[in-house]
Amino acid sequence: MRLVAGLVALALSLLAGCSPGLSESAQLSGLNPGAAQIEYRFNDSSVPPEYHRSYTVSARSGQASIVVDSYGDIVHEETAANDVETWLGLVSQDADLDVAATGDPDECAGGTSRELQINQHDDTPLLDIQVAVCGDEGQAEAARIEEFVEPLLQLFDLETLLAPSA
Repeated sequence: MRLVAGLVALALSLLAGCSPGLSESAQLSGLNPGAAQIEYRFNDSSVPPEYHRSYTVSARSGQASIVVDSYGDIVHEETAANDVETWLGLVSQDADLDVAATGDPDECAGGTSRELQINQHDDTPLLDIQVAVCGDEGQAEAARIEEFVEPLLQLFDLETLLAPSA
């Protein structure tokens, strides 16, 4: 166990020293995996409460959590282990996250939105993206964000967590 912990610490320090980061355009090239925090939020469209499912995934090295809500009422909360391999793969991927913000989801009937924030150390955002999806507008930007957070989403059974209430 000590050997594994030592190897993890060594890998994190080497990665931090090499500054693998994300894309340069996203200004995350100096991201330290040991201090990074990621928060992803999916805001659902305006539908009846039994079908409305927004959620927030928060993650850092070793742990990820999800809170699913329906118009502010918490429906589910779960925590999952975020193994070192998954985390290092996520924070060191060469992601194109230079995504421009798109319109206001409140101005679109049936629209959804995505928010992605990546922090390090003092909770000052290194990246803060908000994308509204209305019809075709914002789809490409939302897809890039979802592709980036996919390893975190796979830690949870979203089909069960996002199912409508009976």
